[in-house]
Amino acid sequence: MIQMKEQINLVRIHIVAPYSAMVSVLSECIPLFPSADITYSVGDLQRGLEIALEKQEDGIDLIISRGGTAKLIKKAVSIPVIDIQLSGYDLTRSLTLASKLNEKTAVVGFQNITAGAAAIIKLLHLPINVYTIHSANEVTSLLLKLKQAGYSHILGDVITINTSHEVGLKGMLLQSGRESVARAIEEAIYLIQTLKKQTIINHVMKSLLIEEHRNIVMFDEDETLLYKHFQDFRDPLEESEWSLLHKSLAINESIKEFYTKDQGRLQVRGMLLDKRYKVYVLSHLHPVLNLKGVTEKTIMKKEPVAMSSIPSANRFRLLQHLFKKNEAVVISGERGTGKTFLTRQLHILENREEPYVEIDADVFSLHDLEHLLTKKPRTIVLNQFSIDEHQDLLSACLQKRKATSFQLILHTSVRWDEEQLEAWGLKHVHLPILADRKEDIGDLATFFLADFHQIYGTRPVGISEEAISYLEHLSYKHHIRTLREVIKNATMDEKEYLLSKEVIKSVVETTEQKQTFPINGTLKEMEKAIIAQVLQEENQNQTQAAKRLGINRATLWRKLKD
Repeated sequence: MIQMKEQINLVRIHIVAPYSAMVSVLSECIPLFPSADITYSVGDLQRGLEIALEKQEDGIDLIISRGGTAKLIKKAVSIPVIDIQLSGYDLTRSLTLASKLNEKTAVVGFQNITAGAAAIIKLLHLPINVYTIHSANEVTSLLLKLKQAGYSHILGDVITINTSHEVGLKGMLLQSGRESVARAIEEAIYLIQTLKKQTIINHVMKSLLIEEHRNIVMFDEDETLLYKHFQDFRDPLEESEWSLLHKSLAINESIKEFYTKDQGRLQVRGMLLDKRYKVYVLSHLHPVLNLKGVTEKTIMKKEPVAMSSIPSANRFRLLQHLFKKNEAVVISGERGTGKTFLTRQLHILENREEPYVEIDADVFSLHDLEHLLTKKPRTIVLNQFSIDEHQDLLSACLQKRKATSFQLILHTSVRWDEEQLEAWGLKHVHLPILADRKEDIGDLATFFLADFHQIYGTRPVGISEEAISYLEHLSYKHHIRTLREVIKNATMDEKEYLLSKEVIKSVVETTEQKQTFPINGTLKEMEKAIIAQVLQEENQNQTQAAKRLGINRATLWRKLKD
């Protein structure tokens, strides 16, 4: 029974050798791969194609061949075909040998041969010319022309060499060595195993009707991840939690576990299929909180904090100290100084597993506070906070804190005076503008560079010292946010691996030259253009735009309708 199972799982490969001299190399290589059932035949071009079609009918998983024969087989069969490539060593060996014959010599073949040959000939300064063909029909006419031009020795594949002999030229076959053949077999085994694994996954997924499951994960018997499909989460469980689930499934064929995460309560149902595959279906037990003006951040990742400057390092340490003591804190600073980023990072550092909620103080209804607290948030952030407009909200939050002890953070662009802070029992940290922490600009630029490389696959992976020096002397309208935008645009334009000063300078100058609103037209037209520009800069946040324009939201809404 075990032997039959092994035979079923065995990878079946057939090698079509286009020339008989390859047989000795195959005899050396095939025993190196006992996990595969490898057979071979000799046949070039049409005969090779006939063999491949026969083997496909016999149920072979994959064909290996070389050059024109492999190209012909690929067009005719429905199973994978691996082309044995000529290695640099194979080409160098043959070309060096041919160069010592003291005869006018040329390499003739398809591009897979001639491209590498041309590079080696150029590198070694060999007295050999290279000619590329695109079809087997071109060989005869090309060789006749070469013969007339005084060539007597031709290097190439089987069809080239056979034709050379027919037209009266000497031919030397460019042979694939043991390393090239072994590499092709390795590639074939990996490809077939991957395809078979994918076939198994597809079969299991269909049996589970994946369209009915929004969140599903699958592991093999070695606890290697085979497949995951999340619509509601992003890797919600830690590796240690997955490990415990695997151990439970080793004892029981089906399990059910519950977890409390920052995205709410999770239910995980696990099942063992075919006594090998561990499949887990995840679901929310409660709907996500849906209150006006409330954002529940369920997925946050730890990111580096720039602290090369003394002002940044001191303030971050102070905030860490206040978080540990669970103080209610006012964080003030201009737009783009990093209030939200630092608060999220501090939450991750201190309260990683508990809910984090941000409230837009302008639109949040005080009546929803009780409902919000049923989620038991560990950190509540009041954004766009104004002591003149939101005293009732602050008072209610401070009162509720006495019973639930959540971390309360207020974000504001205005500094509070000491009397206000003392009256409300609040601590205060003011974040410096980017111009007052220039030592952090290099770190920030590097962080952003790495981030964009991961998100967009941009080319630069480093930034020149000259570019950092240039960035340190720029003025940033919205501080870190503007710096991030500059780096983003520059990485999109940079074609080298090192982000240069020239590219950054071009981005900055182009941005400065943009005319953001007309300086002609009626007053009403200019007003509309300015409002549109401010809304664009504030990502269509009408509350923040109204504050920048010095009007209330109702007035802004009315102007937008006019």
